[in-house]
Amino acid sequence: MVSVSGEIRLSHEADREKLSVDDELKRRDADLREWMANRIVPAFLLANGLTLGAIGVLWLVDELNVVFHLAAPSDRIITSGVIMALLGATTVQVGAIAAVIARYLFPGRSA
Repeated sequence: MVSVSGEIRLSHEADREKLSVDDELKRRDADLREWMANRIVPAFLLANGLTLGAIGVLWLVDELNVVFHLAAPSDRIITSGVIMALLGATTVQVGAIAAVIARYLFPGRSA
């Protein structure tokens, strides 16, 4: 606000910019959602990518061991059981994380 003398009063501007408690909670909730989207989700994507890369390296080691007769095909590190266990664990983890995030970000309507 500009007074009669032409000066801006900071106290009036500060009072005008204050948010209600509900507005402040909504702003903080939006900040938390943004943080979740920008930090947590990429961290899980990176972790899954690293796991997939490690499986790829182990598969390559398995193949080289068989080709150079260092190990029998039955002595592989990466077996179908390992693949199924990793797929199952990853599916459960991603599903649980997605459910928690979705439930927090999109709460159901109260009765």
